[in-house]
Amino acid sequence: MFLMCRNAHEVLPCRLPNEAVSSHSVPAMVSHPHEIPIRLFQNRPELAAELLVKRVGADLPAYASAESESEALTDNDPIELNCDNVSVFRDAVGNAVYAIITEVQRSEDAAKSFSWPMYLTILRKRLQCPVRLLVVCTDDATAHWARRPIEIGPPGFTLLADVIGPEELIQATDEQEAHEAAELLILAAAMVRKGPQGDSMAHALGRRLNELSEAERRKYAGWAWRLLSQEACRVLEEYMSLTYQEYLESPAGQLELRGERRGELRGEIRALLKLVELRGIEVSAEARERIESCTDSGQVERWFARAVEASSIDQILR
Repeated sequence: MFLMCRNAHEVLPCRLPNEAVSSHSVPAMVSHPHEIPIRLFQNRPELAAELLVKRVGADLPAYASAESESEALTDNDPIELNCDNVSVFRDAVGNAVYAIITEVQRSEDAAKSFSWPMYLTILRKRLQCPVRLLVVCTDDATAHWARRPIEIGPPGFTLLADVIGPEELIQATDEQEAHEAAELLILAAAMVRKGPQGDSMAHALGRRLNELSEAERRKYAGWAWRLLSQEACRVLEEYMSLTYQEYLESPAGQLELRGERRGELRGEIRALLKLVELRGIEVSAEARERIESCTDSGQVERWFARAVEASSIDQILR
C-alpha cells in the first residue's frame, strides 16, 4: 500500500538565501524539488563535469579525483554567500585543476546577475584554479533567461553560464550507465513532476534502478519518491521490492530521515538568526546559545513567526 509521496513534506525551511536581502526580506524557504537535485551533485560531484562535457560540449582539464566542497562562499565579508553546490576536481597530487559551481534554478531571479559573478571570483581566488558556473533549470523559460550574458563592466568581462534545461537532461539518460542515468532521471523528475512525461520517466527510472544493487536502488528511489507525482510513484513502485513507507521504516530510511531532520533543523535555526540579524535585533550570547542548541523544530518555527514582528530577542524567545 502506497502511503506517502513527495507532497508529504512539500516546503521545509532548510536553507539561507543565497545573497544579501533587504531589511524587510524574510529568508527563503525551499522544497524537496530544489534540495534533492543538489544532493545528487553532492553525492557524486563528477555529475557536474559529465553534464558540461556531454551536454554543453565543454573541454575540461583531466583530473584524478573529484570532491564536493562547502557551498559557503563567504570570504572575510559580513555578507554570507551560499551557492547550491561546489564540485572540485584535483590532479594526482591533490592540486585543484578546476571547479564547478552548480545552481538549481526554478525561476528567474534578477539578483543572480550580481551574486553569480561573486560566487565564481571568490571560489577562483580560494582555489587558485578556473571555475565554471553550471545552471540546471527546471523549465525552458528559466533556461532561456539563465543563458543571457551578464556584463560585469570592463570590456570583455562577461559571464556566460553553462545552462542545462529539461530537454538536455532527458536526452542524456540513454547515454549513461545505470546509476548515472538514474541521477539524470531524478533531476528530470524535479522538472517534470506531473503528466505523461513524468510517468514515462518513472518507467525509465524503474528499469534503471533494477540494474543497481539493492542499497543503491533504495537510495535513489528514496530521492525519487520525494519528487515524483503520486501516480508516477505508483509506477515506480511496480519496479521496487518495497513501498516508500517500508523504505522509511527500514534502517536505511530511518538513518536518512534522521539526517534530513537534523539538516532541516540547522537550516531553520540559520534562517531564524538571519531574520533576526536583518531586522536589527540584538542577540546576546546566552540567547544565541539557546537558539543554536534547540532540538525542537516546532519551537524554532514559533520563534521564527514571532521574529517577523518582534522588536527584541526577549519577545521572540518568551
